[in-house]
Amino acid sequence: MKEIKENKLKLYIVRHGQTEWNVLEKFQGQMNSPLTEEGIEKVKKTAKELEDVKFDAVYTSQMGRTVETAKIILEDNKNEKPELQEIPELNEIYFGKWQGMTFSEIFDFSPQEAHNYFYDVKNYCATNVGGEELKDGLTRFLQGLDKIVKVHESGNILIVTHGTVLELFFNYIENREADDLDERKLIGNGECRVFYFENGKFFQ
Repeated sequence: MKEIKENKLKLYIVRHGQTEWNVLEKFQGQMNSPLTEEGIEKVKKTAKELEDVKFDAVYTSQMGRTVETAKIILEDNKNEKPELQEIPELNEIYFGKWQGMTFSEIFDFSPQEAHNYFYDVKNYCATNVGGEELKDGLTRFLQGLDKIVKVHESGNILIVTHGTVLELFFNYIENREADDLDERKLIGNGECRVFYFENGKFFQ
């Protein structure tokens, strides 16, 4: 098992808490909706697990749901609280015309592309719905992480972002393709995964 040295960069990556649109099964993408009470409670549980971690920096996307999630996590943290920094590279995939639609509505609006996205994602073409290709979203997300790791050589970093870009990132570090994605099996709202960065690579 790989030995983790104390001075290595440690990334605590969290998906934002459950939102009203999550409950309604609406595509949010780069639109936003408020956290639900259930979402807030889940984030508070994650905050409790992280309360003793001294964060050297906190990064979120530009979406209100990630900013709110980060604030909840920091609220009960026992250490000095760094300033939140919003960076656009951490934003969710842009889903074009689908944003604001429910899952059932996108099947009515563009049945073939909706089928591709949920059941045959290798044939999904985002340009058909005016959206961002998954591989481009992954590239953007990795550029955001690159900005972060260039600033911080060690310490603990809190990153609050989104489900789909996170799934793409998980695939990336496991050497899987960007289109090896199942939207129905994303990391849960408010959940945290810990990664390390060393010698130009991310690992758990």
